[in-house]
Amino acid sequence: MWSRKRFDIDYSDLIYGLGAALTVENSQRQELQKKLEDWWISDSTGEAIACLSVRSGWDLLLQGLQLPPGSEVAMSALTIPDMVTIVRHHGLVPVPIDLDPRTMAPDPASLDRAVGPRTRVIIIAHLFGGRVDLAPILAARDRVGAILVEDCAQAFTPGFRGHPDADVSCFSFGNIKFATALGGALLRLRDPQLADSLRQIQSTYPVQDSRNYTSRLLKYLGLKTLSSRAGFTALIWGCRRLGIDYDRLLNQSVKGFPQDELISRLRHQPCAPLLALLRHRLQGYTEERLAAQTHRGQRLIQLLQEYCPQIGVPGVAASPNLHWVVPILAEDPEIAIATLANAGFDATQGNSMTVVDPPETHQEREPRNTREMFQHLLYLPCYPAMDDTTLVSMAQALRPIFSPSLSQFSRMSSP
Repeated sequence: MWSRKRFDIDYSDLIYGLGAALTVENSQRQELQKKLEDWWISDSTGEAIACLSVRSGWDLLLQGLQLPPGSEVAMSALTIPDMVTIVRHHGLVPVPIDLDPRTMAPDPASLDRAVGPRTRVIIIAHLFGGRVDLAPILAARDRVGAILVEDCAQAFTPGFRGHPDADVSCFSFGNIKFATALGGALLRLRDPQLADSLRQIQSTYPVQDSRNYTSRLLKYLGLKTLSSRAGFTALIWGCRRLGIDYDRLLNQSVKGFPQDELISRLRHQPCAPLLALLRHRLQGYTEERLAAQTHRGQRLIQLLQEYCPQIGVPGVAASPNLHWVVPILAEDPEIAIATLANAGFDATQGNSMTVVDPPETHQEREPRNTREMFQHLLYLPCYPAMDDTTLVSMAQALRPIFSPSLSQFSRMSSP
């Protein structure tokens, strides 16, 4: 069975992290953080801040902005639930911006509806490995005097530090991201005063427990082994023998913090071993490593369009697109998952994302395209270890379950 995802970290990196956990003291943390931040912006402009996660940085930013209660935050309609929870925690109103399924960029009419006189922040997510053209969003920002935050968690590439005109650019190196350090994030801010304010707030946080981070390294050492084809097949067999829902087990193994502990758990400074591993990973990460993933994604999409002409592929028209994941639209995702499982492929709907609800008083802001797309969204396994013969087999396995009834999605998300 081909697993749904393979972690973008080598055994040597995990060993390096475990070594750092044994040898690097938190007394070195501030020096490590400064070196990492200085390196991150060495070829860019602005200020950098290393955080525990993008969610931690997002919460930190909203603290630093001190916006009046009831201010609106216009957001990409598809995001992770915690980003919405954090907005509401600060007494702010999330407003969804509907997305064009072909590019996963904001729909122009929805952007106009979502951004108004009460908008203080616009946050746009680059999704599935693609990158959004920020020109129309920058114009909307300037029109209302808001700040623009770009969430680059799914769009990291060496040398890319975010759009130069974005006010804040956020990069995640969490468990399933490119160049993962099993945690950590880097924010680039244009405003030095705002950056200083965020640093002061973060300096009051307790430091992440290094022992917990060590446990995470050991856990992912095991999970990486299980994500191999033989290991994953054995895991599925064992779960079925024991009556365990392996999909739920896998989702729980990489999920974030419990909702009732979210804010308190986010408000920690990254520990020294995490900072050491993150710097090690980023400084050694190459374009060639990402090129292999990009090539596999492009090839799979080509085969899907050959064998399943009716198939919809969200974000297919985004450029550039690294194909961090390859999503498709299935009329019945559960049937598609079962069909692929019988052919030896572990596809998933995932539970890590959500559609942002409109304010109760403004139902006309309902993101209809995004919500309809989300109901049919399915993620296919795709990574460099899967050769051309394997990708052909997966595309062929999908062919019988697609029909003209999905032509609306094909039109929505085809080149």
